[in-house]
Amino acid sequence: MTTNLPRVLLHDPTLRDGHHAVGHQLTREQLSAYAAAADRAGVPVIEVGHGNGLGASSLQIGRAKLTDTEMLDAVRDVLTNARMGVFMGPGWGTGDDLRLAVSHGVQVVRLAAHCTEADVTERHLGLLAEWGVDAHGVLLMSHMASPGQLAEQCALMAGYGAQAVGIYDSAGHYLPQDVAERITAIAEAVDVPVIFHGHNNLTMATANSVAAVEAGARIIDACARGFGAGAGNTQIEALVPVLERLGYSTGIDRPALFAAADLAEQQLMKAPPHTDSVAVMSGLSGVFSGFKNRVLDIAAREGLHPGDLFAELGRRQAVAGQEDLIPDAASHLKEITMPVHDQPAPEIHPRLHDLLVGELRIEPDTLDPASTLEEIGLDSLAVVELSVLLTEEFGTPITEDLVTGLRTLDNLNRYFTSNSQKG
Repeated sequence: MTTNLPRVLLHDPTLRDGHHAVGHQLTREQLSAYAAAADRAGVPVIEVGHGNGLGASSLQIGRAKLTDTEMLDAVRDVLTNARMGVFMGPGWGTGDDLRLAVSHGVQVVRLAAHCTEADVTERHLGLLAEWGVDAHGVLLMSHMASPGQLAEQCALMAGYGAQAVGIYDSAGHYLPQDVAERITAIAEAVDVPVIFHGHNNLTMATANSVAAVEAGARIIDACARGFGAGAGNTQIEALVPVLERLGYSTGIDRPALFAAADLAEQQLMKAPPHTDSVAVMSGLSGVFSGFKNRVLDIAAREGLHPGDLFAELGRRQAVAGQEDLIPDAASHLKEITMPVHDQPAPEIHPRLHDLLVGELRIEPDTLDPASTLEEIGLDSLAVVELSVLLTEEFGTPITEDLVTGLRTLDNLNRYFTSNSQKG
């Protein structure tokens, strides 16, 4: 085992990202108990706050049980070694929120931006530099940008004064190679430590975090039991021993960390996050993990498959804070999958015609819009093949259930035409 590898700094957002999993309803006692346990374990940075960060408590995405200052005070009062951190997302917090947080003992601030909008962090990074606070700049939904774009955006934030920069896999979409390519590009573009924050939708969070470290990241986010949005985050009590086996030091006491994780499971959550079918759909579609509960509720109400709704949101490139897109996307799906009686059937889209006739060998003479998919020759195997072709066509997962649910060639054609126009 190599022993001269660099130290990795663990940043623990259990008490912030975990809030997504419990409707932002953690109590003062819960916050204090976990913060004290993590502090005893030697966790260097403990992040606290509403799931979406400073200033985010709202009717749109959920009112927190406590105010920002109440949460900060609950954690600050029990810390003896760890630094206290906060997160501020785009469009939620303000300079006044930052000032208030710093006055309540915050020492590390994460300023977040959408992956192509780093310029929105310039003003606040400047404020934090004046106040002498450790300021990080991070990019959300980073799978939506190329390695080169992410490197450029991170270089901007470093230029604005960020003391560390990096990326969040907000949708749990990455595989280790994806992470390695992006972290390598960022590390080559900046002279400050690089950050990685993983989600576990495809069960890749720990592997992706290791890939990030091996590619040059030096600050990794991880939560007790993975407590976080959707399928959860990288699991800190698993990541620490994995990194140590690889030769990276963390300075964290493993037995105390295991005790902190046990406490988190017993006191913070009804059950630890897990990767279910919905989490996989969300990750494949590239949709923010925090949308899960809202998508499930609306899909059930509207009689839709949640995978189809996730796919539609992925096609629209929905990001955190755009929860209002979920009912709109559901309405769109219902409209295009319901039979239309009062409008003439449009001509078959030329590209759809090519796919059906050229790729699936459907006889052109059978392509009557009023026919069912089965009547034109789409058996179960052909539906699978068509779902693959449509996924390739639109760049987002199109499930077999969605195709089958369209029922007629007319509905299929309207769905194809609508997506082609919006693509």
